[in-house]
Amino acid sequence: MAKSTNNRAWFFVIPALLLLGFVAVIPLIKVVDYSFHDIFYQKSKIWVGLEWYKELLGSIRFWETFGRSLLFSAIILIIEIPLGMAIALSMPKKSALVAVCLVSVSLPLLIPWNIAVQNKLKIKYCL
Repeated sequence: MAKSTNNRAWFFVIPALLLLGFVAVIPLIKVVDYSFHDIFYQKSKIWVGLEWYKELLGSIRFWETFGRSLLFSAIILIIEIPLGMAIALSMPKKSALVAVCLVSVSLPLLIPWNIAVQNKLKIKYCL
């Protein structure tokens, strides 16, 4: 007996895709458009084409910074992947501690990094 397929679930996905398109894709398109212009204020857009990209790719400072970023990313991944796997493997599989472990591991993700740093700076300069 053939199982019938039901594609009504797409009606739940379409609003999320539209929202994603509105908050992510449209600003990305604007940024790419702005990268081909020299803009001093909104009404003064001068077309420069690939001039900014040629200047950037020809810069020694850019390549040095790019290399440092790649090195930093590689070092962080070398540390984080084994550490994350060790944490995941050490978590209990079935017990009352499962929920406690999941909350304790995911709780730091709820506090954005920049908010924590900004609050630390405010406290430091207020005292």
